[in-house]
Amino acid sequence: MELSLLGCLVQTVGAVLLGVIFLYLSRGGADKVLHAAGWGWLALFVGLTAFLFWSEYKVPFGGAVYLFFKLIFIGSLILAAARMSRDRTLGPGSLIAALAALLISIGADQVTPSRSAFLAFHTALMGVGWAIVTVQVLRSRTRGLGRPLAGFLAAACALLHAGYTWAFFLSATHKDAAIPFLAYTGFYDLFLDMLFGIGLILWAMEDSDARLATHHARARDVTQRSRKRVQFDPLTEAHNRFFLDELRPMLSSSPAGGSIVLIDVDGLKTINDTEGHEEGDRAIWTVAAAIKKLIRGDDYLIRWGGDEFLVILSGMDEDLAKKRFYMLPAKIDEVRQSPNPKAYRKFIAASVGVTPFSTRVPFDIAIEMADRVMYERKKAQKEMRGAEMRRTTSAPSRDVTGTIRRFGGTDKVN
Repeated sequence: MELSLLGCLVQTVGAVLLGVIFLYLSRGGADKVLHAAGWGWLALFVGLTAFLFWSEYKVPFGGAVYLFFKLIFIGSLILAAARMSRDRTLGPGSLIAALAALLISIGADQVTPSRSAFLAFHTALMGVGWAIVTVQVLRSRTRGLGRPLAGFLAAACALLHAGYTWAFFLSATHKDAAIPFLAYTGFYDLFLDMLFGIGLILWAMEDSDARLATHHARARDVTQRSRKRVQFDPLTEAHNRFFLDELRPMLSSSPAGGSIVLIDVDGLKTINDTEGHEEGDRAIWTVAAAIKKLIRGDDYLIRWGGDEFLVILSGMDEDLAKKRFYMLPAKIDEVRQSPNPKAYRKFIAASVGVTPFSTRVPFDIAIEMADRVMYERKKAQKEMRGAEMRRTTSAPSRDVTGTIRRFGGTDKVN
């Protein structure tokens, strides 16, 4: 049996070139798949070099060295394929596998009766290895051309080594008879190795693109969540002042203008002091939910302070805004009576101030005007409630004995 020395030499040179290329592409640990494959091809280069010395100079244990590094080569490709979608590491199992490969290599070198038998055993192991690589490639979920191309070429290598095994077995059974097909194994292997390397590079690039797309999507999601946390009030899910700072330049230069509504929750301090802050939060949430029932999709609800809300009604004139927010007490009652557990169940009111804004009435000035209007209404409502309370406490009331009790004495009913 004769193998082409030129073919083995060409394959040796091709192996070291592939190893250097793959290690260069994965420099700095940028791609663990190509990194593992690069070291695999360097192991193949060492093994083929050992084979050349074994063939020419009959070096003792040359076959064992050759088979050991070939097993390291195929093991590295299996690891590379496994790393593609599952991010496998070398781990302690690799050391055990290397020790097993060493024992198998020495055993095969000593036990096989002829060179053809040794090479038949060697190619059978390689065929099994390439079959495992094929399975690992096809298990990947990466889409694109690289995965099917690499899988097809790995399967072709497995079939080729099955053919090698059969041919070497025939040679061994015929006293190492020469078989022409085996003379150029180096060229066949190099051709398929290079094509598989191309498929592996494409596969790795597509997998990297998929991973980057996933990372970018996660980064966008984290950014959006962070932005929401920064720009939204967690209690009411209304915007906060940070959002208004971004919105202010656009509102200040908007030619359409609109109306500003400032709403203050009445008696919130009393609720917090007498019923607790949890009930105070329910009161705030209830008013915010009622306001949301009055605004449009392109309006903005902003929590302006602890008990204040700012509503920006773009393009809506003052009269329409006032008519709309006259309905706020009814909407508050609607929310209070809803089954939502967040709602405040007792009576609650809110004071409202409405002013327009435009290029003639700057946005910040309009806020100040709405604030004044809102506090004037709040003061008027307090005075109205105070007067009503005084009338109630001074009004006569009839008891069960038929007497009318007034401040300063009692009178009998005739």
